[in-house]
Amino acid sequence: MTALDALRVVTAQVDAFNAHDLDAFVATYAGDAVVTGVADSALVGRDAIRAFYADRLAHPALSCSIDAHAQFGERWVVARESVVRDGVATETIATFDVRDGLIRRASMVKA
Repeated sequence: MTALDALRVVTAQVDAFNAHDLDAFVATYAGDAVVTGVADSALVGRDAIRAFYADRLAHPALSCSIDAHAQFGERWVVARESVVRDGVATETIATFDVRDGLIRRASMVKA
């Protein structure tokens, strides 16, 4: 896997988010993935990720864009994202650890 492959996985995750395709979104994560910074406690595993994002992705006025990114090694992607819901944008810094073609760990810090 290369750094470009890691970026492709993160881009596929954002594309699925913007298409409100919950199945495709969850499929970018490993079965035991950990997501922090979006809920009060860590989301662990695909079932938890699916449960958390189901209502959010059902919202038609929700979108995400990557405004800038940096890559570290072959597996780390750091992205500055703009998440928009009902016309209100929130700036987010997201880090993604991508291994074997899947996101293993994601951490979000919201402005």
